[in-house]
Amino acid sequence: MNYITKAVKIYGGQTKLGIALGVRQASVWDWINKYGQAPAKYINKISELTNGQVTVSELLSDHEK
Repeated sequence: MNYITKAVKIYGGQTKLGIALGVRQASVWDWINKYGQAPAKYINKISELTNGQVTVSELLSDHEK
């Protein structure tokens, strides 16, 4: 499992995370299923939204795969 998937589960779903980030649910779905990573510009905010349960380092590690 990639860390964007973990973040979505912690935050309460793709739609909820998308709203918090100002993107469509379909974009979050793409991050999980097409790309396996969140765009770099959202990583800090995603970590904040999960209260650090998913760290910036973890989200960045998705980019190394």
